[in-house]
Amino acid sequence: MIDINVSLFMQLANFLVLLIVLHFILFKPIRKVMKEREQGISSALGDAKTAHERMQSMLDEYTTSLAEAKQKAATTYNTIYQQGLDAQRDLLSAERAKAGEALDKARAEISAASTAARTDLGKEAERLSLEITSKLLGRAV
Repeated sequence: MIDINVSLFMQLANFLVLLIVLHFILFKPIRKVMKEREQGISSALGDAKTAHERMQSMLDEYTTSLAEAKQKAATTYNTIYQQGLDAQRDLLSAERAKAGEALDKARAEISAASTAARTDLGKEAERLSLEITSKLLGRAV
């Protein structure tokens, strides 16, 4: 059984003094450190959120500029490709025209040479026939 006497009051007074001393020495600094820590964490979370938002906007900006660059590259490629095809068509048509002219010239030369050869052959045939006739007849014809 508990006896209520002076020692109980003395222990109660000691306990209260201990609580007051612990409050100033231990609890108050711990609360201060905890509050500073909580503020630091809140500040770090705010900074992290701001950095994340900035990073997200930079990523969106990068994605947009990349899409624009891809579109511009595709447009430029198509333009250059079309110019190359046009240049190729022009070169081919010019070369075909040159080839046609060369073919016509060659045909004209062949025709002229053929005509000249026929004329020469006709003259040669006439000369040979006169020569053969003169040898067969034994006199000049």
